[in-house]
Amino acid sequence: MDIALSAYEKRSLLRFLLIYLGSIYAFICLLAWMFYTIEIKNLHENYALKMRATASSIAHKIVTAHMMEDGTLHQCLAKNAPEICFGLEKEYQLGLFGEGNAPLHVSFSEAVDFSKTFYLENDSFYTLDESTQGHLGIHTIVLKHMHISSAVNALRSQVLLYFLLSLAFATLLGYVLAKQFLKPIQEEINHLDTFIKDSTHELNTPITAILMSIGTLKNVDEKKRKRIELSAKRIATLYGNLSFMLLHDKQNEEKNDVDVKKLIEERVEYFADLMASKRIELSLKLEEKTLHINEESLIKLIDNLLSNAIKYNRLGGTIEVLLDFEKLSIKDNGIGIESSKLGDITKRYKRANSDKGGFGIGLDIVNTICKTNGFRLEINSIENEGSTFSIYF
Repeated sequence: MDIALSAYEKRSLLRFLLIYLGSIYAFICLLAWMFYTIEIKNLHENYALKMRATASSIAHKIVTAHMMEDGTLHQCLAKNAPEICFGLEKEYQLGLFGEGNAPLHVSFSEAVDFSKTFYLENDSFYTLDESTQGHLGIHTIVLKHMHISSAVNALRSQVLLYFLLSLAFATLLGYVLAKQFLKPIQEEINHLDTFIKDSTHELNTPITAILMSIGTLKNVDEKKRKRIELSAKRIATLYGNLSFMLLHDKQNEEKNDVDVKKLIEERVEYFADLMASKRIELSLKLEEKTLHINEESLIKLIDNLLSNAIKYNRLGGTIEVLLDFEKLSIKDNGIGIESSKLGDITKRYKRANSDKGGFGIGLDIVNTICKTNGFRLEINSIENEGSTFSIYF
């Protein structure tokens, strides 16, 4: 069963996979390095054993020829390369040295390090054997095995193949485990989302009825009617934010050309009574501007910025709304935001001031809309002086 993930859940899954796979990849790299190191050591030891056995066999033949006074070997060495006389494979070259390491029959030109019994140099292994004890005048046998890089490259290819297969398996396993781990969490989230959707849906009808009925109230004190209207509008705004938050990741937004200036004037009129209740002075500097955007998203963006500017303002405060070709800016002279909280203020459920209520979703919605439409949100605030929220198109 496929699991439908929201953008937030996808980011959480991605972070989990990065941490899990990063640690697993590091562990696999360590294992691959250890395996390669051990195999290289084993390769050296295997070549050493094989070459020493071959050198010992050559020494035995030399001693036997000397003891049996067989001149065949001596005659062969006089006419042919030494490795031919001893029937060596083509990867081998042989050097026979006399007293004082004087060369007698040598098939290679490289200098020999007589202080070592086995070593690697210039893509070749060398092994030295002195068990001839001077028979036939030979004191040291030097056996050279060429083209060791082919064996090393084969080993590297094998380690690389195992390494890539391990990475692929770890990646697949991590993804499957993450999906399985998320299933019960996703089910609980779905139940919660369903409950909130049903609740908000049930709220829609009475909110609409209240707002439509307020204007028809008669013989009701004007102040009481205003309070009812303001409360209903607050509930309507909250309902709209909850609906947007729940459905934004799961719906395709239809975009069209929107007259931003006209829309701001409409939303300012919507909040006029709320501003009047706090005696807030409003300043509008609006130029003509058209955006290709989902209109409901733009309404949510403007409403949340205006609502915050009113909520966190002071009695008798001011709000300046500026719209030009480049940006929309809403400035207030309210309580401001602490500098330590500015970095997290746009995160979901984060609030600058817990005394003013709210759920901490307004600026998260604003930030989400900005990211969706490629806008840039810039926040400037000084505590106890005010805040400016600027949206750069």
